[in-house]
Amino acid sequence: MKTLKQPGASTTKMIAITIIVLILIGGALTIFYDVADQNVTFSEEEISAATEIAQEELNLASSAAGSYTFEERSEAIQSIGYGEPEIEKSTMTFEKHTDSDVYVLLKLQPHESYEELSRILIQLFDKESGAMITELDNVLTWKK
Repeated sequence: MKTLKQPGASTTKMIAITIIVLILIGGALTIFYDVADQNVTFSEEEISAATEIAQEELNLASSAAGSYTFEERSEAIQSIGYGEPEIEKSTMTFEKHTDSDVYVLLKLQPHESYEELSRILIQLFDKESGAMITELDNVLTWKK
């Protein structure tokens, strides 16, 4: 029995092996980062300080909402130090970096029943680990 030399076969095998190895490495990295994120814990003091910041941000957003209409909500949130929003469907996501060790995400969604209301979610994240420390949600009432 005579074997035919097929130079393309060895190249195909090498490409297949390389792809399999890359998939395995990618899966291992994904699992590693998922497990690493779950191991981050914060002290009661850190959580308390972050909750205070979240409450301050909610107070700022509430005062801005009293001066702007629902249609001007993007400008209202930007007026209190947030950047341009990312808009996905009906949710606006704003980001604010502070001088402290945390950054803030603020999400606005229109209320399903009332035009002059928005649901607000404020989340604080640790800059170093990227893990969420705390979150606070409420409803904003916009100027008519």
